Amino acid sequence: MDFDLNAALNDYQAYIYALEARPTPAASAPPPPQLPSAAWANPSAKRPTTYQDLPTEVIARIGDYVPVQDVMPFSTVDRRTYYAMQTRRLIHNYWQRAKQAATFQSIHRLLDEMDGTLADPAQYTEPLDALCQRLKTLKAGRTRVFKRLFAAAQRIPQDGVQIQKALLLMHRHFTYEREWMELFDFAYALAEQREPGQDNVWPELALGLSNFSLDTPETPEFAQWYYKILARLPSLSVAEQAQIIPTLTRLLDKFNQADPRIPELYTLLHDYALRLPPSHQGASVGALASYVWQLPEAEQSARYVQMRDWALSLPDDQWGAALQRLPEGLGSFSPKRQAQELALLERYLGRVPTAQRPQAAVGLIRSIYFINDTLAKRGWQQGLSLLNGAGEAALWEVLSELRANGVLWRRNNRQWKVAMGEITRFMKANHFSKPAQARIQDSVSWLRSRPD
Repeated sequence: MDFDLNAALNDYQAYIYALEARPTPAASAPPPPQLPSAAWANPSAKRPTTYQDLPTEVIARIGDYVPVQDVMPFSTVDRRTYYAMQTRRLIHNYWQRAKQAATFQSIHRLLDEMDGTLADPAQYTEPLDALCQRLKTLKAGRTRVFKRLFAAAQRIPQDGVQIQKALLLMHRHFTYEREWMELFDFAYALAEQREPGQDNVWPELALGLSNFSLDTPETPEFAQWYYKILARLPSLSVAEQAQIIPTLTRLLDKFNQADPRIPELYTLLHDYALRLPPSHQGASVGALASYVWQLPEAEQSARYVQMRDWALSLPDDQWGAALQRLPEGLGSFSPKRQAQELALLERYLGRVPTAQRPQAAVGLIRSIYFINDTLAKRGWQQGLSLLNGAGEAALWEVLSELRANGVLWRRNNRQWKVAMGEITRFMKANHFSKPAQARIQDSVSWLRSRPD
C-alpha cells in the first residue's frame, strides 16, 4: 500500500491534537528577540519538542497504544507515522480478517499466517479476541479451533488469560458433554503450566463443571474433576477462592442427595470459607446457606442459623453479597419458620449498600420459588422495598434477572396476580410516570415467557 499524501492531509485525527506542529511565524511579525548567549549554550532553553521531532521508534511505541480500530486513521498523520505503523497496520489487517472469518479453514489459514509474521506474542491479542467471537458461527471444527486459540492465548503475557476466560465461559454454552470434557481436560493441563500466583482460569473451570452429568458410577468424570478443583483451593489467591467456593457449593446438587460425601464436602467448603478474610466471605456464606437442604434433615436448621448469623456479622457489602442467596435456604422449613426468618431479615435490609440492592432484591424475590405460597407476597414486598427511589431502570433490571433465572416463568396465574399487584403498588408508591407503568405492564408476556 503506497502512502497517499492527500489522504494524510485531509484525514488528520484527534491523536495528534495535543502534539501540535511547530508554528510558522507570520510574514508581518517582528523578528524574534535574540536569545542571550547563555541560552544558546543551554539546551533546556530551546523550543519544546513537538511530534515532528520524535524518533520513528517513539512514534511506533505510541502506535502500540492506539486502539486497533483507529490504527489506520492514525497512520495517515504523515509519511513517517505511516511507515512507523507498519506492524500495527498488519495487525489491523489480521483483526479485520478475523472479524469476518466464518470457516474452520479460514481461521486456521489466518493463524498460520500470523505465526509466520508476528514475532511478539502480545501482537496476537486483538486478532485472537476477534476470532473468539467467531467461534459461535462455526458449523464444524470448533473443538480444534478452540484448542488452537486457547494455546495461542497461553503465550500472551498479560491479556492471554482474559481471552482464555472468555473462551471457557462462551464455549460451555454450546458444546456437547463429551466434547466439553475433552476441552476441559485440555484447558486444565494448560492452566497447570502457569506460574503460581499468576492470574488463571480456575474459577471458569470450576463453573464449567456444571456441564458434566450427575455423578454416577456410569459417569464418574464429574466427581473426579470436582475433587481436583477442590484440592487446588488452598494454593489459590483469596479472590479466586472467593469465586470458586460458591460455585463448588452450588455443584453439590450434582451428587445424589443420599451420597455420604455431601456432608463432608459441605463442611470442607465451610472451613475454606471461614479462612477467607471477612471482606471476601459474603458470596460463600450465602451459597452455603442456600444449600443446607443437601444436608441430613437433622442438621439443616442449625446449619442455616449458623450461616445466617455469620452473614449478619459481616461488613455491609458482604452482607449484601450473602443476601443474594441466603433466602433460598428457607425452602425446607415450615411456613411458620419461614415467616420468622423473613421477619428477621427485614430488620437488616437497610444495611445493604445502594449498589448491591438490585441483586439483593433478586435474592429475596427468588425465595418465592422456595418458600410457602402464602409468604410470596412478603418476599415481593421485601425485595421491591430495596428499590425504593431507584426508578424504572432498577426495577426492569430486577425483573429481567428474575426472568433469566426462570422464577417468573414458573409462576401460575394466581401467583402472577400477586406479583403484578406488588409491582403495581411499588410503581405507584415510587411515583412512576404513566408511560413507565405502561411499559412494565405491557411486558408481562415477555417476563412470563421461558428464559432464552
